[in-house]
Amino acid sequence: MTQKPYAPAAGASRAVLALAWAGCLAFAADDQAAEATETELAPVTSSAHPGEAVGYNKTGASVTVLDLPRLQRAGIISLSEALTTAPGVFTLPGGGDYQQGNVSNIAIRGMSSGTCTLPVVDGMRLNAMSDAGNVTPNVIARTDLHTLGNAEILRGSQGATYGGGAMGGVLWMETPKGSGEPSCTLFNEAGSHDTYTGSLKAQGECGPLAYFVGATYTHTNNDIRFANGTAQQDKHAGRYVNRNEAIRLDYQLNENTTLTTTYRREDAEYRDAPMGGDVTPYRFRTNLATARLASKISEDFSSSLMAGYYGSDSMFGHGCNYNLRNVQIEWRNRYRWNKENKTTAGFAWNRSAYDDKSSPVKSLENVYGFFAEHTFSPTEHWENSLAARLDSSNIYHKLITLRAATSATFNNEKTRVFASAGRGYRAPGQLQRSNSSYAYFWSTYHGNPNLECETSYSVDLGAEQEIAEGHTAGATLFWIERRHAIETVYNGYDAYFRNAEARQIAKGIELSLKGKFDTDDKHGYRVAYTYTAPRAAKHKQIVNSARQCWSAELYTTPLPGFTTGLGLTAAVGRTNYKAERSDNYYTLRWFAQYEVNDNLTLHLRIENLTNQKFVTAPGYTDATADVLCPGISIYGGCTVKF
Repeated sequence: MTQKPYAPAAGASRAVLALAWAGCLAFAADDQAAEATETELAPVTSSAHPGEAVGYNKTGASVTVLDLPRLQRAGIISLSEALTTAPGVFTLPGGGDYQQGNVSNIAIRGMSSGTCTLPVVDGMRLNAMSDAGNVTPNVIARTDLHTLGNAEILRGSQGATYGGGAMGGVLWMETPKGSGEPSCTLFNEAGSHDTYTGSLKAQGECGPLAYFVGATYTHTNNDIRFANGTAQQDKHAGRYVNRNEAIRLDYQLNENTTLTTTYRREDAEYRDAPMGGDVTPYRFRTNLATARLASKISEDFSSSLMAGYYGSDSMFGHGCNYNLRNVQIEWRNRYRWNKENKTTAGFAWNRSAYDDKSSPVKSLENVYGFFAEHTFSPTEHWENSLAARLDSSNIYHKLITLRAATSATFNNEKTRVFASAGRGYRAPGQLQRSNSSYAYFWSTYHGNPNLECETSYSVDLGAEQEIAEGHTAGATLFWIERRHAIETVYNGYDAYFRNAEARQIAKGIELSLKGKFDTDDKHGYRVAYTYTAPRAAKHKQIVNSARQCWSAELYTTPLPGFTTGLGLTAAVGRTNYKAERSDNYYTLRWFAQYEVNDNLTLHLRIENLTNQKFVTAPGYTDATADVLCPGISIYGGCTVKF
């Protein structure tokens, strides 16, 4: 069997190229997202429609904008936990014998983890185009909310403007933009398992310069307990330490031009302590730098040029090292033809170099992308969009992604219906498709030069209804199919890659209900439920997925300055990395905060109130070595503003 790169129809290729080049059209500056604040959530969705300011409640794509300030008031400070509050998203730390610091598996609508979900930070794609590796699970496991100003989840294979790697969804994140008078915020929290988190942030505006500077330090010993009732003798066996810094500078060169630069750095270390084994140190270091020049050339025409770099150095134990070097350049333009029609188009170049010291193969891939999206709004209450992207790789030649979406509101905007359909892809890594074999820990992986590209298709149909003033219910039916999924088959200590013969299909429904009982949002609630049927083959479920997920929160402010509430997360019918059935679980949390004055806030939270013991990481030797969740845990601290 010979390699068969996917080649789109010539007509589709010409159409994308024509849109991308003939337009030279315009990009709406990202700053528009920060200006509108009249709705409960951020009103501008940049992830679903990069370059076009479309409200989250007007886009036809399924997207959730996380309310980061509200989540932090509820004691949620990690990205992994924040993601579970969105419909259709299931996350759980795993991949080693600890609970925090290595990877966090994510399944969006049943499509699991690293090869299906693409993280994008400050416009920079954080993936290994040549080899997926653990980039996505690593990013989710070690990102906190202290240095994020915006986080969005684009669900389904509709990330057409992002190209490969976004088959199941996109995680869009941004470093905060400084605003207002200069200010500083100091966050401190300590608690169970020798856990401490400290964060210092400074932000503000000085003339034409807006700045944000933040640094966070975290350490914890976790709580390593095994299913057979034993625990680690070394209390530091699961220790995790992370230091990260973030900087963003926005300089207004003139009335119509802004230069934005960001820099993020992370140094993380954790200790993997398998049952009965030696403690193994794992270390990570990442650097991310971006620069964007956005200019409004005329009332109808604007443009931006972005350049970015992402470097990751990882060490898994002794003698297992790899590094990733990604470079990205993107030119994006936007043109408003008239009140009803707008077009965004541009060009991107992504270079990904992956070097695994344990492998004889070195990966280098260059991808040139041409993309375009046209939005058509025949009325104020009806929004339509069509997006396409053509990627040309030095390894896989031409690949195409598509998306169509529509959204309409009725009944004085109390009712909304929306629908979308999309197509995505992921090319196998160069190591996966090589003729070489390489050792990774206790297994030897054998490449397969006959691997084909994975493709995905998805369809959404949803509705939102304001059932009473301040209370909204939503329902979304979804269907997603993954073809030629790349599987890893184990035969003893040998591992082989192959394309799955059966199609992976996940279909189900997302339900949401949220509301507040007063105009000041002092008393409110939110509930999200997802039912998914994630089928990989006959009588086989997709790995690291769950059939049912719940997330809920109830909060109240009974006294001035004092807020308290309860949170729930639960999952039923979940599987591990081998597609074996794992236990069901639920966990309750209680949180409270008291605003002493404008400068000091005290906060307290108790996690796992009922002391549940469910599996968070599978034992790689046998089920008795499964790692259980941390026991009941208490954390408290204060936030000082000055």
